Amino acid sequence: MSATARTQYRPGIADLVRREWYMTRLDWGLRNLPSTHSRQIQRDLRRDVTATAAEVGMREALADLGRPGGLAEQYTEGTDPEGPRYGSGAAAAAITICIAVFLFVAYAIGTLDTLTAMGGGTRTAVLWGSQTVFVSTVEVTSFETTNILPMILVLLAISALSFLLFSRLWRLGRHSA
Repeated sequence: MSATARTQYRPGIADLVRREWYMTRLDWGLRNLPSTHSRQIQRDLRRDVTATAAEVGMREALADLGRPGGLAEQYTEGTDPEGPRYGSGAAAAAITICIAVFLFVAYAIGTLDTLTAMGGGTRTAVLWGSQTVFVSTVEVTSFETTNILPMILVLLAISALSFLLFSRLWRLGRHSA
């Protein structure tokens, strides 16, 4: 096929979906490479697969590459995995805190709504180690948490755990040795 025919080839929607699904699975296998290197590999591979698909079709071009995991192993073979991912860990910790606060507020709103539906009243609950008093009357609807330190410690513990898991902090030991 001529160079002009290759540049005019435009894969259809189904072929684009196949190629991008393959690239997504490959990206997962390349996650231990530096992101700039991984993006360059994928950019080159995407270009080459599209050029090959112009001649043999997208299914055949992707089949010739083999499994995405196997191809990723070839690219990452002999490389030292990168260190911890502090950004991913920080994002996970922030999301964890947001979810925990959302759950606390949702519980508070539900409790206050229930008290209002029952004609008003007061309810005391211990949430994450801190005592919280919910009040719903005709004059006031509120909640108050006393001794907030246990609640903060629980939030810090779960956010630290998510930071540890998502940042892959254990990789720090590999690089310091």
